[in-house]
Amino acid sequence: MRTAPLLLIAALALAPLAACDDTSKPAAGETPKPPSPEPGPPQPDDSPADGGAEQLGSEPIPPSPDPAPQPAEPPPPTSATFDHAPAGVIPPGQGPGYLDRTVWSPNMCWPLAEAGFPNSQVYGPGGGMGPPGKPSQCDSLNYTLPWRDNFCEARSRTNPMCAGSGTGHQGQDIRPATCKKNQHWALAAEAGTITDIGSYSVTLVGQAAPHYTYRYLHLQMATLAVKEGDSVAKGQQLGKVSNDFGGTPTTIHLHFEIRAGVAGTTTDGKPVALHTFLPPYLSLVEAYQRKLNGQTCG
Repeated sequence: MRTAPLLLIAALALAPLAACDDTSKPAAGETPKPPSPEPGPPQPDDSPADGGAEQLGSEPIPPSPDPAPQPAEPPPPTSATFDHAPAGVIPPGQGPGYLDRTVWSPNMCWPLAEAGFPNSQVYGPGGGMGPPGKPSQCDSLNYTLPWRDNFCEARSRTNPMCAGSGTGHQGQDIRPATCKKNQHWALAAEAGTITDIGSYSVTLVGQAAPHYTYRYLHLQMATLAVKEGDSVAKGQQLGKVSNDFGGTPTTIHLHFEIRAGVAGTTTDGKPVALHTFLPPYLSLVEAYQRKLNGQTCG
């Protein structure tokens, strides 16, 4: 048999593989070498070995705190609030005021698209009787809380609700969100009809009983969004707050009125005739509170 040559050929074929095998066992008594690590990106000298964690490996890890106890029922959301002076409170020397706790229009819309600051246009900074040294109607005092009632503030207009001479402010003055005219929209207090547009006034009569009359004064009359005879929805845009006052400009504000749609009686027993001026302050307070609570106007 000719087996020897075949064995020699096989040995020669395996010899190169053995020479290239770097995993072969070390010789007896020799310490094995660990495999060389693959090179990584260079690290700066102050780079933490753990990749940036602010916890050294030698430091014990503190135990996790127990989770805060949770109530069985989530608490109800807290209603937003705002600071407003009481109804009927007029500073001394600024008129009699009139305290009536009736909310005459309990479901009306806040008559501005944004926030507002009810206060005196006459006795506030920049007004004709304003504090000395504060000539600007844009003074920050006019755009801060609290709200202030100024129904029956001293004025020459007829108002049978006002004590003494029967004259006084017939509504509530409201400064818009900022001291900028022709930017802030006035809205319909309720659904109704635009019955009259004067030189500086817009009159809205409510569709639903008791058919209150709402008057908006000092809007930008040249750019009104409504005309006489229009039917409007609650919350609809009427015009932008400005300082139109016929031929004489006034401060930038909305004068807002409510007039009685039917005869009635105030909380102190005073009779109210049809078309009597009604104190709008508390109706405005409740309408704005609804707005803060997220209720839609419409």
